[in-house]
Amino acid sequence: MEVYVTKWALTTGIVKVEAEHTSEDQKSICFRLFFDELGKIFSVPQYAHQGEWFTTLEEARAQVETMRRKQITVHMRAIEDLKTMEVPVIIANKGIRGRDGMARIKEELMD
Repeated sequence: MEVYVTKWALTTGIVKVEAEHTSEDQKSICFRLFFDELGKIFSVPQYAHQGEWFTTLEEARAQVETMRRKQITVHMRAIEDLKTMEVPVIIANKGIRGRDGMARIKEELMD
């Protein structure tokens, strides 16, 4: 059967492949990707689970939009965290040697 795999949609794109079900419940599929690099052809078996593949392009595109919105939200949160982050100044005491000294430095870093 022909399916659209969205597993790598945000990095590679939607992959259209011929696939077979790998389980009786028909939730997982197996397919092969072919790569031609430097004149060599490789066949690599891949698997996709429910939610990572779709039978229509419209369903696949809808899933990719959901994935895109989720990633944008994650990155926006990370940006806000970076904007409000206070960078600490860590002072490592000179001349402290031995295991006891390492413990004191670690305690200072933890505070």
